[in-house]
Amino acid sequence: MRILLAIFLFLVSCAPLQPVAPPQTQTPPSQQTPSSQQTKDVKKITGIAAWDNVLSPWLGTPYLSGGSTKSGADCSGFVGSVYMEKEKMYLPRTSAEQFKLGTSINKGRLKVGDLVFFKDRGRINHVGIFTGNGTFIHASSSRGVMISPLDEGYWKPRYAGARRYL
Repeated sequence: MRILLAIFLFLVSCAPLQPVAPPQTQTPPSQQTPSSQQTKDVKKITGIAAWDNVLSPWLGTPYLSGGSTKSGADCSGFVGSVYMEKEKMYLPRTSAEQFKLGTSINKGRLKVGDLVFFKDRGRINHVGIFTGNGTFIHASSSRGVMISPLDEGYWKPRYAGARRYL
């Protein structure tokens, strides 16, 4: 079984990936002014600029089953695209597959960037990225990419665990 998993992960990692966002034309660093070096409308989500710069543009992205772009994304597509954009790291496509990998993390030891997983009827069916202060960012099927408290009435009883990939 491990051999099959290893072969699968190798083949998937060799698959061509679509870019998270189209390349943007930017002024070369040598010609930038201090104001043009700052990203516009970056919201403080984690308090860590490297994360906030990547996560902020996703806020409000509409939910799209099977989607993984800022035009529309589901939970695992969103998480996978963020990790590809920020860390150049490929993650499996579904939340259930993502839950099988990484290092298991106790809820009390969560760090910004850890993945948090939720289950319904005994199976993993949702994933988000821990943003600190008891919150996570995720692609909600009803409201798109948003930030929610882990201890919110809906999420707290469905919490299944966390994984660290970084």
